[in-house]
Amino acid sequence: MSSTTKVKKDKQLPDKRSMTTLPKLKSSNEDIIIDESQPTTSVSVHPANKPPPPIFIKGVEDFPGLCTELINLIGVDNFYCKSTTDKLKIQTLNPDSYRTVVHFLRREKAEFHTYQLNEDKPTRVVLRNLHPSTPTELIKSELEVRLFEVRQVTQVLHRINKHPLPLFFIDLEPTDFSQVIYQLDSLLHTKIKIEEPHKPKIISQCQNCQAYGHTKAYCGYMPRCVRCGNNHHSSACPNSRQDPMRCALCSVNHPANYKGCSTYKDLQLRKKPNTNNLNLHNLKLKPNNVKDSHPPTDTPPNHPTYSQTYAQATQNQPPPQNTPPLTIDPNTQMSSFLSEFKLLINPLITLLTKVISSLLDKKK
Repeated sequence: MSSTTKVKKDKQLPDKRSMTTLPKLKSSNEDIIIDESQPTTSVSVHPANKPPPPIFIKGVEDFPGLCTELINLIGVDNFYCKSTTDKLKIQTLNPDSYRTVVHFLRREKAEFHTYQLNEDKPTRVVLRNLHPSTPTELIKSELEVRLFEVRQVTQVLHRINKHPLPLFFIDLEPTDFSQVIYQLDSLLHTKIKIEEPHKPKIISQCQNCQAYGHTKAYCGYMPRCVRCGNNHHSSACPNSRQDPMRCALCSVNHPANYKGCSTYKDLQLRKKPNTNNLNLHNLKLKPNNVKDSHPPTDTPPNHPTYSQTYAQATQNQPPPQNTPPLTIDPNTQMSSFLSEFKLLINPLITLLTKVISSLLDKKK
């Protein structure tokens, strides 16, 4: 590689050693990416059928020059880019192009992060009901006898007291045969159960740069200490345990992995919006499509429907203004009721008399 090409690359992607000369960017939620489009491992779809994960780069100073380098490395039709405020997203179209770009960025010490290649992700299952004292190597060898390609077996510990549990994570090579493990119901003379692992509720955090949304294995950013927030690895922090802490994300007096951090809470709210507020909002916006069977009680006196007679309604005549309320005399109402009752009861009495008379005649 010629010297001119090397200088050109240095202009495109700033070296980590020269990052101190660049203006310091203010930490914000935009600096912590949760890639919702990142493909996840599925049981029914083979990982090889999914596109490679995206690559996010910071500090690109010469985008046309970077495109020229990528075209020389992987070809003109094997990638496309998308720019945001402070990052450049590169999406490659095949695994070989993805690996080539990642190796190029690592070689140039670029500031970037990405995710695990789909075909490199293991098929993880949970093995239940096997005794906690069972060695992980014995489980691995027993599964290999049954022709499973096992990467590793990890025992699950209790979250509080760290005691071993009858739970084991099994990482298999992502082959078609690996799905047969769900048919196992016994292992090492024990009735077992194979399940899919639960999706983690917490957001993954990088132990290198302390940002959320990616992991240390695929991080190319400057290291930041989890305790003091300075640009060094957490294991090399020169401060003692008694020294005050400073979060690398929000600069408050707590470690960067504290789940009460305002940055973490904001990300959780963005990931899981408050459904109660959404339901109330939908209820407020929902139109009332059912007509009320009763007239409103707060109708003003000058409203067209107030004290309107049938004749006025049929003749489209406006009601009289300030019509006095209709008053009903109780005595008049009672007299009307008795008159109507007599009209009903007299025919019944006459009919009953005829029926009784006919019955008496038959008996004679």
